[in-house]
Amino acid sequence: MTQAQQRPELDKNLDARTPTIEQASPESGSEGDTITIRGRNLASVEKATFQVGQDTRRGEIVQRGEDDQVKVRVPRGLAAGGGQILLSNSTGESNRLKFTVRS
Repeated sequence: MTQAQQRPELDKNLDARTPTIEQASPESGSEGDTITIRGRNLASVEKATFQVGQDTRRGEIVQRGEDDQVKVRVPRGLAAGGGQILLSNSTGESNRLKFTVRS
C-alpha cells in the first residue's frame, strides 16, 4: 500500500483519540442546565459522565462536532455538591474535571 493510500486511515485514527478536558463553562450548574466543555479530541465523544460522591449519572450530549468543545446537559437526580465530569469515546476516558452541582 502506498503512503497516499494509507493517509485516510491515519486521519481517521487521529479523530478517535482519547478526549482531554480543559475547562467547563459554567463551572457549576443545576440539573437540566447545558454546559460547554472545552478541550481536545471532543468531536468523537460518545458519553458524558457526572459524579457526585458515589453517585454517577450520564449527561446528555446536546451538541458535538467541533474537536475543541462539546455541550452537555447536567443529568437529573444528582445530589447537590462538589463532583466531577469525565468524557469518553471508543478510545478511552478523559481526565476528570471538577464540577459543582447546584440544587
